[in-house]
Amino acid sequence: MKREKNTTSTNRGGISDTKRDIISRIKLLYTIFILIGIVIAARLVWVQVVSPSVRHNAKVLNNGILRKTSIPAHRGSILTREGEPLALSSFRYHAAVDFASEALQESDKETLDRNIDSLSRMLAWHFSPSDAERYGYEHITAKEYSDMFHKLTNAGKERSRHIFPRAVTLDEWNMMRRNFPILNDNMGIVCGADRTDERLYPSGDLAHQLIGNLPDSTKADTTRYGSGIERSYNNSLQGIDGIAIEQRVAHGFWTRTDDKRNTMPQDGCNVITTIDGGLQKIATERLRDALESEEASFGVAMVMEVATGNILCMVNLSSGRERGTNYNEEVFNHAFGTAMCPGSTFKLASAMALLEIGGCDVNTIVNIPASTVKVGDKVVVDSHRICDDNNKPMDSVTMKDGFAHSSNIYFAQAVHDRFIKEPERYTQFLEGLLFNGCVGLQEYGEKPAKLPHPGTPEWKRNGSNALVLPQLAYGYILELPPIHTLTFFNGVANGGCMVAPRLVDRIERDGDVVERMPVVTLREKMCSSKTIEGLKECLLAASADNRTAYKFRGLPFEFGCKTGTAQVWGSFISEAIKDKESMSNGMRPKEDNYYLGSVVTMFPIQQPKYTVMVCVAKQQTSTHPTYFGISLSGGTARTIMEYIYANDPTLHATIESPDTPYEARSIKGGSSDMVQLSAKHNAASASYDEAKGEWSKASVDEMGAATLTTIAIEDGLVPNVVGMGLSDALYVLESAGLRVTHSGNGRVTGQSLRVGTAIKSKGRTIHLTLER
Repeated sequence: MKREKNTTSTNRGGISDTKRDIISRIKLLYTIFILIGIVIAARLVWVQVVSPSVRHNAKVLNNGILRKTSIPAHRGSILTREGEPLALSSFRYHAAVDFASEALQESDKETLDRNIDSLSRMLAWHFSPSDAERYGYEHITAKEYSDMFHKLTNAGKERSRHIFPRAVTLDEWNMMRRNFPILNDNMGIVCGADRTDERLYPSGDLAHQLIGNLPDSTKADTTRYGSGIERSYNNSLQGIDGIAIEQRVAHGFWTRTDDKRNTMPQDGCNVITTIDGGLQKIATERLRDALESEEASFGVAMVMEVATGNILCMVNLSSGRERGTNYNEEVFNHAFGTAMCPGSTFKLASAMALLEIGGCDVNTIVNIPASTVKVGDKVVVDSHRICDDNNKPMDSVTMKDGFAHSSNIYFAQAVHDRFIKEPERYTQFLEGLLFNGCVGLQEYGEKPAKLPHPGTPEWKRNGSNALVLPQLAYGYILELPPIHTLTFFNGVANGGCMVAPRLVDRIERDGDVVERMPVVTLREKMCSSKTIEGLKECLLAASADNRTAYKFRGLPFEFGCKTGTAQVWGSFISEAIKDKESMSNGMRPKEDNYYLGSVVTMFPIQQPKYTVMVCVAKQQTSTHPTYFGISLSGGTARTIMEYIYANDPTLHATIESPDTPYEARSIKGGSSDMVQLSAKHNAASASYDEAKGEWSKASVDEMGAATLTTIAIEDGLVPNVVGMGLSDALYVLESAGLRVTHSGNGRVTGQSLRVGTAIKSKGRTIHLTLER
């Protein structure tokens, strides 16, 4: 028997091929598993960290459930110095309703229709035609509301819809939630309110140019947008919004969750201005009347507190499209942004230069032989000759008289004679008074003053030194915004210390002062004290001149003033059609006849406390020919001064208390309660000599002690009313059926019918004699 050959091979290590094959396959399998694991891990990392689509989908899913929203902070208020609001913020609400909620869809048709119709009628009633006109939206009728609500209800899918034509106050919203069908949840409907912070102006456009406009929060640099205090103090006013994490509860509706990321908003600070609310109102009303009566283009009225620079009122009124109507503060801040030739009010600066560096005094004489004189290369005209007390024209005129009569020739000649060889001395002195720059209100849109200098292109464009210098002396060639003129006059009133206009007093949060704005001194000393006294002499003389005094006659205090009348050319911002036509054709002084009429006053002149400026720009027409400054602006300035005087007790003489207290020497009889009260306050002591009745009389002895005696009144008998006042005596006698006549005044000292006489018939006449 043959032995079979073994076909299974072995390797050198003794491992068979089969075993090797198994091991190889196992290694391959492990490798595949490891690679699959690596791929899965990589994919997980990609999904969690790298993949933008996955991140987007996760974000969408998360936002579908939770969202982060901002809680608006209350913007701070802008207040007058008395705390009256000029601008404030208030939350407003827009109702959002889900007309496809399950409760609404499942309700029976009759109930649904009844509630929708009732809600429609109540909404149409609340948002009435007059309300639509007031807030500027289109009125919606009850039928239109009903049609809209039925359409939304039958749409068959969820939706959130605002149903009010305007945002409502919290009080309105709460009232609707209590009383309006569907909104008061009687249908189980899902509804809520979107809240916004709305800016309100309780006084309309009062001081609108000072308040300004809100910065546009959609712009990257909010400081470039907006205007006035709203922009300048935006960081303090705007506050810090809070954060709320909200969860979706229905389509279009979210509710706030309890989340550690929630933060409460921090409301903005309040800005307390220097504006006096009452003064701002009275100045606005009076200036508007003046502008309407003259069909003027615009007007400005300002009051500055001498020591602090506080602007107590700042009015900017511009005409609507038709001059003479619709004057408002919406158009432009002419007080800061309109620079024009000031005219004769600039003569105060020329007088300062003449007194300080020109070697003149208030009695320096200039020869004025006629009302038209050639000064240098310029023919200068005065509106009238200056006359003496006998109404005879004076050829020799002092500075004080020239200032009082606003003589162009005097100042043109005086400035020309003293500075023609060195005109830069004059212009450099004026530049030192900031007549070639700003007074610190650039952030409010202040336009810088423009004063040309000798040798510059601006100067040469106007002609030779002999032509320019005389005109500059009486307020032409240069350009000033009204605020600059007021600031200069206020510096003179302040003894030569020029302070910057101050619009904001302080910033407060919850009644606590966060920051107080300092008083800024622009020029510590504009000139010497001697010059200031000379200027005040001139200002006082100007207020006494008949051509000025007729507007201010009867004021109970002395004041200084200067008027100005300047022809206007160039352009200014206006909404009036006639103004735009003139400016589009290139406004010309003589053909278009535009004037700026102004008046500046300071009072009381001995120690000035207030500086007032009013200016009016208008076109002289055949129907409205007036253009002099005192005629256009004097009435408004007087009203402002009277209001300040009436409301500032420091301007009135104080009443000293007597060394000994007042004690009455006599007291009228009458009602016992009133007699006793009078005796208590006016007599040294008071006592009754018998039981107290309804009516009493009083006697006062030498020591001031009052004794009260009851007056017995019996039915049917004439009562004793001697010693009573007339009103009490009338009551007692007419109650007894008597007809009363009387003569004199004071207390009753005699009666025509004897006391105790029987009254036999009603209507019998009794005559009373009264004496003090």
